[in-house]
Amino acid sequence: MKGACLALLLAGCIAVTINVTFPQEKLESAASSIEDLVGSGGPPKSPPSKSEPPKPEKQSLLEPGSRWAAWLQPAPAEAQVPDLKTRTPEVMASIESRRKRRPELEDAAAKLCLGENTQGLVDARPGGQSCPPALGQLVAAENGDRMFLYKTLVEQNNMPPGDITRVQAAFAKVRREKAAPGTWIQLENGQWVKK
Repeated sequence: MKGACLALLLAGCIAVTINVTFPQEKLESAASSIEDLVGSGGPPKSPPSKSEPPKPEKQSLLEPGSRWAAWLQPAPAEAQVPDLKTRTPEVMASIESRRKRRPELEDAAAKLCLGENTQGLVDARPGGQSCPPALGQLVAAENGDRMFLYKTLVEQNNMPPGDITRVQAAFAKVRREKAAPGTWIQLENGQWVKK
């Protein structure tokens, strides 16, 4: 009996890692907000907050004499998806680095020297006119910041490591939508087209 009680008490002290899976719409919303920050230089507009009616208090189903048994039961949990952490120092540093590089990227994209691929990265495109001599360095620096951003978002939001592909897909979709007309974008099927 003592062993069972001790095991029960120790079971309550075990550390648990919880991975959070965010809906794709939430990832795309965060991606859009971050890309707005990269492009605008200022904070994004906050979405209007939704006010929820107050929830009625739950009454205990346990009788007063058996309330001690509640300690042995798992605590009720509500499945709520938290907000993504997008304003951490690491994320903001990546945004600032990308913001400084943005004019060069936009110029290279306008000259058809690079395009947005389906992994949320930029690719050098063949056949561009008057491409900058340091195009390879520009692409590498931008993609380095983007991958750092994706990995940071996954880690800081307790997402499963495999969700990095979902984060990349969310950013790729947002960048396709925000790409300037006439620039290269890669469609989800892998085909490159001018927007």
